[in-house]
Amino acid sequence: MSRADARLVSRFDGPYPRRSRSVSAVFDASVVVKWFIDDPLADAAIEARKIHGSAVAPDLMLIEAANVFRRYVVRGELEASSATENLSVIPQVVDLADHRELISEAFDLACDLNHSMTDCLYAVMARRRGLPLVTADAKLARKLHAVRDMDVRLLSSPEI
Repeated sequence: MSRADARLVSRFDGPYPRRSRSVSAVFDASVVVKWFIDDPLADAAIEARKIHGSAVAPDLMLIEAANVFRRYVVRGELEASSATENLSVIPQVVDLADHRELISEAFDLACDLNHSMTDCLYAVMARRRGLPLVTADAKLARKLHAVRDMDVRLLSSPEI
């Protein structure tokens, strides 16, 4: 399979694993896209999903993932058809929850941390649900470690 045709669907247990009923972690886009692309942390991202079980994320994660896939397509590292298929798989493996109820609290956190709203949506969702946030974003993880009631798992760390 050429690099441009690469997609991770075959790395799942079965063609498209369905979400399980119990959600055990909030996964941000920096991790979810690694389930589908050729990346040094792809194996760690898959292992994190196996460890934590099913995943949940704000529905805006699909837009973030689409933007990442678009960059891979433009660089010739992923076929557009594979990117489109990957985007159709994400809602089957991640419980995408409405982000609107998180806006106010995420805005406050974004201002406090001087960090992006999108990243803070994941953090607020994780905190409200009492779940760990799994991310590959070291800057976000570093900032969130100072936030009360936050359980952040950096993808590259051994305690994923």
